[in-house]
Amino acid sequence: MVDEKVLELKPLKKRNLDLVMIESEFPITWFFEKEKSQKGNMSWDLNIVSKEYLELVDKYIEKYDPDFAVEEKGNRDDEAADSDPLRELFNKKGIPYKMVDISENAEGYLRATLEQHLNLIKQLNSKIEQMIKSNEGNAPKENELFQELVLWRDYLEKEYDDQENEVRYEVREAWMMMKIVNLTKEFKKNDLKGIFICDLSHFRGIKELAENLNVNAKQIKLDRKVKVENSPILIDTEGNVTNPEKNPSLPKKSLIELSGIKIKTKDKSDKICYFFDTDDTASPFDINMAYDAGFDVVVPVGNMKADKVPQLVQDAIFSRKPKAPTTFFIGGADVKEGEKIAKKVVKSLVPPFECPVIIDPRGSHTTASSVVAKTLNVASKKHGIDSIEGRKVAIMGAGPVARIAAILAAKLHAKTFIVETWDKSNIEAVKELEKDLNEEAGENATKIVGVFAPTIEERLEVVKDADIIWSLAAAGVEIFSADAMNKLEGMKIVVDINLVPPYGIEGIRPKHDNEEIYPSIYAIGARALGGLKSNVEASILKKAADTRGKKIFNYNDAFETAQKLISK
Repeated sequence: MVDEKVLELKPLKKRNLDLVMIESEFPITWFFEKEKSQKGNMSWDLNIVSKEYLELVDKYIEKYDPDFAVEEKGNRDDEAADSDPLRELFNKKGIPYKMVDISENAEGYLRATLEQHLNLIKQLNSKIEQMIKSNEGNAPKENELFQELVLWRDYLEKEYDDQENEVRYEVREAWMMMKIVNLTKEFKKNDLKGIFICDLSHFRGIKELAENLNVNAKQIKLDRKVKVENSPILIDTEGNVTNPEKNPSLPKKSLIELSGIKIKTKDKSDKICYFFDTDDTASPFDINMAYDAGFDVVVPVGNMKADKVPQLVQDAIFSRKPKAPTTFFIGGADVKEGEKIAKKVVKSLVPPFECPVIIDPRGSHTTASSVVAKTLNVASKKHGIDSIEGRKVAIMGAGPVARIAAILAAKLHAKTFIVETWDKSNIEAVKELEKDLNEEAGENATKIVGVFAPTIEERLEVVKDADIIWSLAAAGVEIFSADAMNKLEGMKIVVDINLVPPYGIEGIRPKHDNEEIYPSIYAIGARALGGLKSNVEASILKKAADTRGKKIFNYNDAFETAQKLISK
């Protein structure tokens, strides 16, 4: 049995609780002086619950299939709580039910701390009423003593009300949530669902507590409508009440209509993006993109190394509440180090502080995804080629963009060749790369073939029967001259990502968008890709900014995003 004499809030561990909060039909009041709660609230006083409300709760029972139900008790005594119609409903459904609120001991202690205030307020009220009575029923407002007594009384009442409100909301909400969390320990199963019926005024406070306690809270507010016209109950001019519905031939009507509205709460926490860049200075391009995507704060960390990750990541996540809008963005020119950083970031995230991670070293994931998506779009819309499955794709270059493009092409079941054109490399390095890429692409992909082709002749041998050529080598390196391109036969789509000359393919220009630059050779230039690439990155950053919990944004997400954007 859990000891509930002391308030102790601990987050749920190894258990998941979905808590559906439903607004009570009428306000559930709570005062230190219980007689205050009964003034002007006959429904509360008589413990009346409408059949419409019971039917609505019954619908949510059917929808959510809760393991337990709790209800805010407020100032109701135990006898009233026992006769609560909601208790009867849940008992009928076989759902464990109990009322929750601050413990009697805690309430008694807190009341005692304000007893002096209350007694003094009563004494002052008595003296003020006496002075008014002595002045023929009029307030002696010119009397300085009267003024001082009124001011003193009002200040005391304000202080009393403030402290009572703190108990009414913050303190009682903490007690109620503690009892709900403790209730989960009575179940053997780890995935639980509960219904919590409480006053609307607690929705915000309970929601915040739920987040800190690893409880997933859904909130349902009542939409109330009361019929005035065509009422089933009629009152004549003499005050006599008649009910036409007693006639069995008439359809039954209801005075009340109730429905639930699910509340969507907005997290007001700052959206923070930690940008881990392997370069000495973090890229202003990516920093600006993150701000424009909606992040409130972007923290650039330059010269990032994998061994720095655990401390930085855990400092970042543990200093914020669980599921706070935090994102880690990995970039930089050192792709291998970037991959190590990404793996360590993911490994350093621990529940419930997990958050999104964007992997895009040197823009390789977003650029490669844009190249593939743009090629597919042009092939389909301009050349009637609906798929690259079985078609030969020759990727010139073996850098970050080329590697991701090769993986995507293989996943699309193209005959994929990645061609290392740098003469300082060697066949052994290319074959090692081939092995790594095939492992990443997976068993369901076609095999990626690595080729070492430092000369024009060797490159032409690879691309002569290719359907698609992607020039993705380093900037400033010409892969094919005009003479070489004129030797090619058959329809081909060529893409070059170089924005400034010399271009990877002579004759291509950044503005080209399916331009025929040689007979049956159609070119796509860097500018035709750039807008898509930027939009893909912006879209992923926006998704990450709005994501709570763990989500890895890599080339798979980038490619899916690119396809959606280009199809619009």
